[in-house]
Amino acid sequence: MKREFLYEMLSTPSLSGNETELQKKVMKQMKPIADEIITDHVGNVISVLNPESKVKVLLDAHIDEIGLTITNVKSDGRCKLASIGSIRPSLYLGQQVDVITKHGILPGVIAQYRPIQNDKVEDSELELDLGTFSKEETLQKVAIGDYVVHHDTYLPLNDHILAARALDDKIGVYSILNAFEMGKEMGLTQGIYASSTVGEETTANGASALGHLINPTCAIVVDVTTDTSSLPSLSNHDEIYLGKGPTLSIGTIMNKQLVEIVQKVAKEQNIPLQLSTTTWRTWTNADKIHYAGKGIPTILLNIPLRYMHSSAEVVSMDDVDHLSKLIAYTIKEITEQTEFDVLKK
Repeated sequence: MKREFLYEMLSTPSLSGNETELQKKVMKQMKPIADEIITDHVGNVISVLNPESKVKVLLDAHIDEIGLTITNVKSDGRCKLASIGSIRPSLYLGQQVDVITKHGILPGVIAQYRPIQNDKVEDSELELDLGTFSKEETLQKVAIGDYVVHHDTYLPLNDHILAARALDDKIGVYSILNAFEMGKEMGLTQGIYASSTVGEETTANGASALGHLINPTCAIVVDVTTDTSSLPSLSNHDEIYLGKGPTLSIGTIMNKQLVEIVQKVAKEQNIPLQLSTTTWRTWTNADKIHYAGKGIPTILLNIPLRYMHSSAEVVSMDDVDHLSKLIAYTIKEITEQTEFDVLKK
């Protein structure tokens, strides 16, 4: 899949609860490739290959991003804001932003009042300045509930390294759609259901509906994980590095048979693979999907990422390419005879 589509995704705001515009672009991109496209009432888009197959492999990555929403307008024309998802309020101070309105995208800035040395900021302190000077003037431009995102979109740092807002988790969506296309080119006969899923950063409503809707044989969830070289300390953390391959989560909800299959494929295909541990919740869609129906065998694969939930998240496209290949060849290994109940092996 060409990177131009990834750049289009990164340039299209898709705040949690407001993903429709980008989902329509996903549908347009996948229509010539998929045998079928499924949508649902929450806004998920599922591209399907080989819908007649009894083996159904669900690929999931979330398409929503974090940001802000307008909650009130002051008499001086500036807007009060609240967070959508786990934002870092201090990263918005003094920044240029885009405001998503029914009239289109408007430019704005986030006010900066405080001394620079005091960086502890609550989202309730953030104010949007649209260059207006009264509540009436502002409300002619925006409405309560309009969305606000960083103005930054994407910036290739070189041929291998990409910086952008909302790589979490549009890079995951790109990787599963790329794996989907690879699976078609490989002539795979398994049913592949690649979902660009809504709502992960807030309610997880997309993942909650998805597992019940598809009722897959198994699920591969793709998200991002922190490159630990960007953390102040490695104590008690996995060592995960950008450019050294995708990561496979070990523990808690991960199906052990799927874990073994992924490790086998990585070795056979010479794909670099890092391991990470999950001792409780994963804080991804995997937490919801594996509960659906009678329970869905699930694994989590992650793309190493620096500077999580900022406007300058950074990934290696080499890791992304390795992940897409890993997913496609993992699907190839899953058949009607694959036994996910390790107690029966």
